[in-house]
Amino acid sequence: MPAHAPMLYQNIDEAYIARCITLAELGAGTVSPNPLVGAIVLDAAGKKVGEGYHQKAGEAHAEVMALEQAGDKAKDGTLYVNLEPCNHYGRTPPCTQKIIESGIQRVVCGTLDPNPLVAGAGRDMLQNARISVRYGFLEKECKQLNAFFFHAIVHKTPFVTVKLGLTLDGKIANRHGQSQWLTGNFSRQYVHHLRHQYDAILTTAETVIIDNPQLNVRDIPNIRKQPIKIILDRQFRLNPEKYKVFKGEAPVWVVTSNTNHNKAHAQNAKAMGIKILEIDETGNSLNLKSLFNLLGEQGLTSVFVEGGGRLSTSLLMENLVNKFYLFYAPKTLRDPMAKSAFGGSFQLDLPDAPQLDIINTRQLEQDWVIEAQPYKKVKPYPGSTNTAAGI
Repeated sequence: MPAHAPMLYQNIDEAYIARCITLAELGAGTVSPNPLVGAIVLDAAGKKVGEGYHQKAGEAHAEVMALEQAGDKAKDGTLYVNLEPCNHYGRTPPCTQKIIESGIQRVVCGTLDPNPLVAGAGRDMLQNARISVRYGFLEKECKQLNAFFFHAIVHKTPFVTVKLGLTLDGKIANRHGQSQWLTGNFSRQYVHHLRHQYDAILTTAETVIIDNPQLNVRDIPNIRKQPIKIILDRQFRLNPEKYKVFKGEAPVWVVTSNTNHNKAHAQNAKAMGIKILEIDETGNSLNLKSLFNLLGEQGLTSVFVEGGGRLSTSLLMENLVNKFYLFYAPKTLRDPMAKSAFGGSFQLDLPDAPQLDIINTRQLEQDWVIEAQPYKKVKPYPGSTNTAAGI
């Protein structure tokens, strides 16, 4: 008996959509702000004659690549694609026109596109051209594949993932802020795989001062793009010439107060080509909701947060987190003064406590990683303190 049973599908259409998803994943890290899309073409006899995936924003879409590979063999055939074909001009022409011209007679897609520029219009255009269109195959998996894109389209803000490395007693660093290294090599390499999927990595000035991180993607194969580095530095305390995070090929953005920050450091940063984003404050901290609205306006669809306990808590309590990756090391610090993963004087009753829906768990050598998402909005206690103070 095989060690792993083969994946079973209800019909052949689901099997081909599953293959489209696999193809689409090859574009992770390079297609944003576009969605991940894979496509397959069968000829009139049901034989595969073409396949492709969207490789990079601004380049050919998956449907076009698959149809060009198929050539004349696409006539009277079937096109499979995990997302509804586009019907509008962007940096490339609409895919629907290419499909109609190819002579395809049947289109099967995983899910419709939430983008208002598409949103059923691609389906309607194809059907008006007397092409059969069916959709809703592996729809949950197709939506999960493009969770970043769907979220950004609907909410106009990037999908926010928070990563934390912690001990079994919930500590992310000792009382002096030292956290290198709680988790093992395998976990750290996995984090680089995760970073590679996102538009940007976000941290705080405090984390930069303590850890002096590079905040880039490394030590994995096929690195196609370095995410933007975003640093929250309300007072612009950081001297860009001093820290590793400001070096390397990736763009660096510093988010600072629009009313009070170190002008000399800001001018030095501008001279180094660093982008400065000024936002308003709430109390004595940066306005996190304004931050993600602004990042959405800048075209980001996803942000990977590695900023410590105060920032993670504030994001959670303001309902700004879409997903968590919690890396647990088999260690305990046994120190009440050590830095906790989550903190603050919120005084929440148990029914009001933040609750997570665990999506997946896996073991990485000696560590465990929990993938989870909040499933109900948090109701902060009226007398709560601002845990993001100083960010």
